[in-house]
Amino acid sequence: MPAVPSPPRFQRRPAARPDEIVAAALAVFGERGFRATTLEEVAARAGVSKGTVYLYFASKDDLFRAVVEAKVVTLLASAEAMARAHAGSATALLVNVVHRMWDAMSGTDMVCMGRLVQAELTQFPEVKRFYFEQVIQRHRRLLRNIAARGVASGEFRREATVIVPRMVPSLVMQLNQNRFLFGDLDTGAPAPRVLCEAMLTLVLHGIGKPPAGAVKRRRSAAATTRAKAKGRGR
Repeated sequence: MPAVPSPPRFQRRPAARPDEIVAAALAVFGERGFRATTLEEVAARAGVSKGTVYLYFASKDDLFRAVVEAKVVTLLASAEAMARAHAGSATALLVNVVHRMWDAMSGTDMVCMGRLVQAELTQFPEVKRFYFEQVIQRHRRLLRNIAARGVASGEFRREATVIVPRMVPSLVMQLNQNRFLFGDLDTGAPAPRVLCEAMLTLVLHGIGKPPAGAVKRRRSAAATTRAKAKGRGR
């Protein structure tokens, strides 16, 4: 019985081409920056013609949006689904979400994305707005909802709904960028997972509700200090 020939490569590639182009774009954006990158360079990296890139993406801005949706928005959607299905404590949910964020941001491509956003998007208002609305605000909303669950359950202080959405993403991004940029020189740095757990301990300690009576004791101590200071001022 004669062997069945495999489909020609050109019949399999078209469906994969958008993903290949997006992956190539992220690599070139990370190396060259958004402004300096050309669609010709992206096409060459993807192994296609410039015309093929234009079949799927109308412009460099459009290609950047596709990169963000493929590499960042899909991760957020997954974390949101996990949060909706979570039936345990808000603390456990926050830890799980931060672990996902950390693992994602540990990748070289995502570190490059963070640097690209910080360095260049101020020069491209429309792309900047897209990233803010689709990534920053959506990320904050996820973390704010988790923090609100913790406040409602008595796990977190009220301030958590303000602190967590802004502090956590910044810490995760900055720590991983420092590892990427200076890891070869910073030989005394903790292992990545140890660093992540230390950051989580710091955050959870900062937003956790103090033990019963602790607030009253702090207020009493502060009042005593003020009274002593007033007495010395006489």
